[in-house]
Amino acid sequence: MGAYEREGWGRIGLETYYTGRQELDDDPFRDVSENHFIVGFLIDRRLGRFRVFLNAENVLDTRQTGFDPLLRSSRTADGRWITDVWAPLEGRAFNGGVWISF
Repeated sequence: MGAYEREGWGRIGLETYYTGRQELDDDPFRDVSENHFIVGFLIDRRLGRFRVFLNAENVLDTRQTGFDPLLRSSRTADGRWITDVWAPLEGRAFNGGVWISF
């Protein structure tokens, strides 16, 4: 993770997360999870009285459902229909906005 900021201009930031392989209990599709990266960035630009920003999360669109299904073919003994979660379930997310200084 890191960021660069220049006075009067704004800032740019990058974040990365790595998750290595994990042993899985009672997963019908695999015994060990896949390793994966999650990457995000932020751009915050000053334009006079305004600050405009854009934030992006999980830009590589890493999802557990990209590796295996979540839904089991039958219920477990305790009644669960889905596997345990070992990677993000949501995909890319973007948000932005404007700040106004008075």
